[in-house]
Amino acid sequence: MKSYTIKKTDDITKAPFEYVDSYPWDYDYKPKACFRLTHNDEGIIICMRVYEKDPVAHATKRNDYTCNDSCIEFFFSPSPDSSNGYFSLEVNANPTFLLEYKSSVESSPVKVECPDEALRMTSTKTKDENGEDYWQIDAFFPYWVVKKYVPDCDLSSGATIRGNINKCGCDDQPDHYGTWSPVDTPTPCFHCPDKFGILYLE
Repeated sequence: MKSYTIKKTDDITKAPFEYVDSYPWDYDYKPKACFRLTHNDEGIIICMRVYEKDPVAHATKRNDYTCNDSCIEFFFSPSPDSSNGYFSLEVNANPTFLLEYKSSVESSPVKVECPDEALRMTSTKTKDENGEDYWQIDAFFPYWVVKKYVPDCDLSSGATIRGNINKCGCDDQPDHYGTWSPVDTPTPCFHCPDKFGILYLE
């Protein structure tokens, strides 16, 4: 299980990149992907980057099934032991996203009520300093949205939450399933809050 300190700053460039480098299942395609997170008093600032030149992005409407496209995902639980359930934000390069909350692994997911503009989501396709093509999602996860579903959670500085960042895709591309914090299920599955990494709120 991995851990990451979410720095308290509005400048996400001050945060280190972490890599989605666990590809435990038997698929050949393992795209390079990374992320960095910061936070302020209002929410979590998210940057997720995938090194692909032509990402598959068929989904165009909110809450379409984006995970079949080239998809990068932010899963997090607003509690140190994931007992308060977890949110899943699954995004393609359009950017189109699916946003859900599950109160437990066994429960049915519910679509999260949050205006698109509150997420401040943007997508960029460009090259890095070495000339490598990538696409990047920048977004913001407001704490007021989290509190709507988990009113008593602690999201103050010094608190611990849990989460994972996943990379996946299957339609019109090689199947691939990777995670930041390792998952050891026999077949690909990201809905494993017991495998989420530890996220410290600075």
